[in-house]
Amino acid sequence: MRQHRGEEGVSEVIGVMLLVGVTVLAVAIVAVALLSGPQPGEIPHATIVAGNESGRLALVHEGGDPLRAGEYRIYVENESGFVDGTGNFTEPAGGVWSIGGNITYNGTETLKRVVVTAVSGGSETILAEPEFVGGGEGAAGFSPDPVEPGLVSNGGGNGSEKTPISIVIPEIGTTMKFTQNGHCYSPVTANVTDVSVKRVDFILYGYAADSSKQCIDHQKNATWVRGNGTYESKFDVEHGHIKDVTSVVIVAIAFNDTAVIGCEARMVNITITT
Repeated sequence: MRQHRGEEGVSEVIGVMLLVGVTVLAVAIVAVALLSGPQPGEIPHATIVAGNESGRLALVHEGGDPLRAGEYRIYVENESGFVDGTGNFTEPAGGVWSIGGNITYNGTETLKRVVVTAVSGGSETILAEPEFVGGGEGAAGFSPDPVEPGLVSNGGGNGSEKTPISIVIPEIGTTMKFTQNGHCYSPVTANVTDVSVKRVDFILYGYAADSSKQCIDHQKNATWVRGNGTYESKFDVEHGHIKDVTSVVIVAIAFNDTAVIGCEARMVNITITT
């Protein structure tokens, strides 16, 4: 067969075009395969700490994303090794573990370690490994809040970042109610997070700068309530010392054996009822 002049160049061009077409097709097939598959979900972030809930290990959500059932797992290390212990923890309220919520451990084993993971896109990421001191039934040593004397120290006080005492009652933004029955009485409560605390005092004084009676009451040696993990007392005030007072400042002071190691103050409005 006779070959016409220039046909060699045409064949090369057609070959290059076919090669480019095959390459583009292959890339398109790979892209479709990758993009059509399940995409990894966004990894949640949360701050989880250990606490004490009526003598049981409690995990408290202190910040970050809410976690729903199936979005987290809790691994525990006990005498049997490192196992998935999610089923031994209570369900979060409403099925969503959000800020301020806590779940408690129902097992009786002594735990040595707890790790919380986030489940997303078929993979797991460690969210937190809360610190606590294992020991006793259900791992009765906890950190950071609250603690019982002699279990675990979490520092605080003496200019550290976090004071080891915090007022629980009255709460911020509430009105402190005094009940008049001869004298006027109102409860006061504080948590502590340092086992070196041996004593807690509460002081009450009028907020107004021109108040004639600045220090209204001083309750020393508040009672440690073991089940609640708090120090509790009750202000006992003569009605004449408080009848014209509208706002007060409450000061909670934590002492160890030799010194003040922390304090907190709170201002609230008050009412008197009979």
